[in-house]
Amino acid sequence: MSGSDGQDSKKNTGPPDGSAPVVASSSQAEMAQAFKDLARGEQQAAAMEANLTKLEDKLDELLAQFETTAAAGSPDLDKVGSSSDESKEEKKKET
Repeated sequence: MSGSDGQDSKKNTGPPDGSAPVVASSSQAEMAQAFKDLARGEQQAAAMEANLTKLEDKLDELLAQFETTAAAGSPDLDKVGSSSDESKEEKKKET
């Protein structure tokens, strides 16, 4: 009789139309898709982080160059400021 007990425990206890297994497989498919989406999102985040790191490095380099130029009292900085002021004055005179 133990054989019949084993068979009874293997019987489908859900609805006779078999909708319970479909729901389970649908749920598993949704979970699999969610994990795929999560993995893709993590890859995109890693790529964005790498790009931001490169950008930060470039900004640090530019800032260091600017600070070096400003500390040296470069006449180039004075020219940039005065030339933009001069061009503004020239535009005022034209109008």
